[in-house]
Amino acid sequence: MATTGYGKSTALAGWGQAVGAVLHLLGPADRDLPTLAGAVAAALSRKVPDLPADLVTAAAAPLGPDADELSKAAALAGALTEALATRLRRGLVLIFDGIEAIAGAPGPVRYVETLVRAAPRHLHLVTASRAPLPFPTARLRQDHEVLDLDATDLALTPAETAAWARALLGEAGADIAAELHRTCGGWPAAVQAALDALAREDPATWRGTVSGLAANSATLERLTLAAFKDLPAAMRELLRAATVLPVLTSGLAATLGAPPDTLDALAGRGLFLEPEPGGHRLTSTAGEVLARNLPLDRHEAHDVAAVAARWYVEHDRPELALRAAVATGHAGLAATLLDAHGPLLAERGDVLAALELLPEAARRAPPMLKLAGIAEQHRGHWTRARELLAEAAAGPGFDAAVARRLAFIDHMRGDFDLALPMYERGHAHGLPPADAAMCAASMASVHWLKGDRAACAELADRALEQAMGLGDASALAMANTVLAMLAALDGDRRANDAYYLRALSYAERAGDLVQLIRIHANRASRHLDEAAYAEALAETEIAGRLSDLVAFAPFAALNVSNRAKALIGLGRLEEAAAEAADAAARWEAMGSRLTGAGLNRLAAVHALRGDRTAAVALYRQVIAHSEPSGEVQALSQALNGLAVLLAADDPEEAARIAARALEHAAGISGVSARVAAAQVALATGRHERARALLDEAEPAAAGRRDHAALAAVAELRAELDGDAKLADEAVRRWAAVGDPIGRARAELVRAALADPVTGGEVAAAVRGRMHAIGCRALDDRIDALVARAGPPPGAKLTVETMGTFRVLRGSVPVPRTAWQSRKARDLLKILVSRRGGAIGRERLVEILWPEQEDEAVGLRRLNVMVSTLRAVLDPEHTWPADEFVVSDEGALRLELAHLKVDVEDFLELTAQAARLDQAGRQAEALARWAAAESAYGGEFCEEDPYADWAVGLREQLRLAYVQAAARLALARAAEHRYDEAARYWLRLLERDRYDERAHLGLVRVLDLAGRRGDARRRYRLYAELMRELEVEPAPYPT
Repeated sequence: MATTGYGKSTALAGWGQAVGAVLHLLGPADRDLPTLAGAVAAALSRKVPDLPADLVTAAAAPLGPDADELSKAAALAGALTEALATRLRRGLVLIFDGIEAIAGAPGPVRYVETLVRAAPRHLHLVTASRAPLPFPTARLRQDHEVLDLDATDLALTPAETAAWARALLGEAGADIAAELHRTCGGWPAAVQAALDALAREDPATWRGTVSGLAANSATLERLTLAAFKDLPAAMRELLRAATVLPVLTSGLAATLGAPPDTLDALAGRGLFLEPEPGGHRLTSTAGEVLARNLPLDRHEAHDVAAVAARWYVEHDRPELALRAAVATGHAGLAATLLDAHGPLLAERGDVLAALELLPEAARRAPPMLKLAGIAEQHRGHWTRARELLAEAAAGPGFDAAVARRLAFIDHMRGDFDLALPMYERGHAHGLPPADAAMCAASMASVHWLKGDRAACAELADRALEQAMGLGDASALAMANTVLAMLAALDGDRRANDAYYLRALSYAERAGDLVQLIRIHANRASRHLDEAAYAEALAETEIAGRLSDLVAFAPFAALNVSNRAKALIGLGRLEEAAAEAADAAARWEAMGSRLTGAGLNRLAAVHALRGDRTAAVALYRQVIAHSEPSGEVQALSQALNGLAVLLAADDPEEAARIAARALEHAAGISGVSARVAAAQVALATGRHERARALLDEAEPAAAGRRDHAALAAVAELRAELDGDAKLADEAVRRWAAVGDPIGRARAELVRAALADPVTGGEVAAAVRGRMHAIGCRALDDRIDALVARAGPPPGAKLTVETMGTFRVLRGSVPVPRTAWQSRKARDLLKILVSRRGGAIGRERLVEILWPEQEDEAVGLRRLNVMVSTLRAVLDPEHTWPADEFVVSDEGALRLELAHLKVDVEDFLELTAQAARLDQAGRQAEALARWAAAESAYGGEFCEEDPYADWAVGLREQLRLAYVQAAARLALARAAEHRYDEAARYWLRLLERDRYDERAHLGLVRVLDLAGRRGDARRRYRLYAELMRELEVEPAPYPT
């Protein structure tokens, strides 16, 4: 870092050329993120030829609704570093010269910062700036990742000053070199400007001139102006013109009237111009001095802009022409350019700034409203875009392009009743024809979501016919996509494949990244329909990388939701929970009603983890939102999930909900609706109904290649008929699709058909596997099988308070209906929180009945609760009254010697593990840590989050769990078991999203596992969370 004139650019240019660096000179244009990111990616691709081409394309892609430019900047930089990490085999230097040019531009600053923090091992970043970097670097310095050079390092030495003087003035220059160095302080620009001035003087005046110099900006300005005034008139005029132009080329210089070779001669002097991609620009010093002292007047500026604009347009750079118009305030030129090149400039130029130059009436004209709406939509400002496009659509500026963009916003927000008529109006208008064809395809997509196959098919065929007649690649991609969706609805795998392959080809030809995201996300959905979870994940990885690049939330949310479903199928519940929550958050952030897919996945995760209450609430939320919008797919999934969850506790409501789901059982939803309804019928004892539903579901599942449904049918038939061979088949089928939870469920069906001892052993083994992956949905079935095998020794009573509260007599859970009073449950929880210690009766009254003023009444109520609790724990009065709950001198306590309490077991395991670690018995310690981590079912009394009596023990347990999970994560990483390590770090992050150690540990193991895309995404999330806390993020872990 050094002020202007210290030779930063010259030194970097020379050194960069010597080492084969990529040099990017930052200028005003780089304050636009797409310009900066596109230029950097293009420059790097020339050095690294196999960089993905979409890194350049993505820079200019439109943003999704209300997208955050900072997120896109981080994603673009992250994708670039990820691509370089896998391709660079030796060092490559990337130089950013002139960082001060982007100061105050959040997106470009975040882009450069992310490159600096996340640079892979072989990429070396160099920045040059006249001011401190616009982002913190303290942690980079702490980790010795920064080498600083400042003005003291860049100043000329006396010997260097003497060498310059001899080179420009001859040997006589050496006589004044010492004095020149002293007066200029070694400042290279001042020395160069002084020598340039001395070369034009009589040597007799040199010493007097040098003695009048000083090392300050005033001297530099004076010398620069003196040099400027000595130039030929043509050079002076060209330099003044350059003050309002984004880039200067030889051709443009000639067009402006400069004689041949003028630009080359100026560039050779080194004082006024510096290289710029595609030409030259003024140095910062020259630009500031000339703009301040010799500015163009308004008429001169407009004339220069008009001449330059013609040249830029002729050379296919209308965005540069618009920048010249904006820089000079030339409203007429801006209007002309917007009229002639509006749609292109709305995506590539600063249309909004240009529109501000126009009079109010001109800005409100329909064509300009349309351009403003497209520009706002392109930048992710969908709310404002919708307002502008709606205004344009109400006037004579309406066309199919306006309709398509306006309806698409409503479509993505789930407002189908608004989207459909606007698409229809655009299609009927017919112009531009490609937009009209895409309106038809988009209408078909909405009808597909609403479950109207006939309307979808008619419009899809029409869209394809029109697109083929036009030969427009984007329209053909969209038409083939919706035809593929229709084939999926019909279960026609071959047609689905064919249409998606065509759609991909057309989208790639069009360079349409948004459609590519959609197609890959839809292909993932197709794989999910067949329970091909690994293939689905591969498609979501492609779509995820693209959606990160363009920050297009609607299809990104769809893709993340698909990823969550695949992860659920693979039993990776921690990752699935994070992805499902992310999907729902993305939909909600854009104000969309289409949250159902994400919430359904989140509900499924909660259900598998044993949190039925949360799952039921989420399914009901999806149903409430999906019915008004008509989004049939999400509605059907929610009805199926809710029916299955309610089957045990409320069979009548479960049956009603299953019947509602069957009303939507056409196409994709048909098989799952019948399987869910059969499961409900089986649970409620309606065996013939279950058998009939399975008879309907099985051939349909086979026809659709729905392997998960076929496994579920075999499992349910085995349970229904008590058929061990069918249970074996179900186990094999679930194993073949790679679903560990489905397989475990089928194993429990088989265990129920075995002898009690064998069944109990299988159930215990299944419990261990399921708890290791965080699944507790099968606990009740496991408990029943274990209990059938006989009560475990010494287990009179078990109290579980971590996660879902349960009490088991032997191995049999106490039903909720047995409690009679919630206060009795609360009393037991409070006693557990005391860990065997006594608590006074008066204090218990205060906690349980805080409004109770009469102490005597409160104590009588407490006595009733104590009796109720003892009755629940020992209904047959097998044991003495104080066997479990001891009353002693006005206080109550639990007799832990007669009870098995999960928190006591957990804390004992962590204490044993810590002691073994201290003794150096690492293997035994890890076994205890693993047992403790598995035993942690959730937070202590999580259904009482605001209870003061629970806080102390809850925090103690949480800290012990953090210790266990972190210890296991580090150990598994050291053993190269990276996926297991990631699972532990994710569990920690679920409990504390700001845990920096867990974030960085997760990024590290994902990278080591070769999951670099996931690693980069998690690093970006970590960096954003740290910024929320106003903490500088650590560098990317290597």
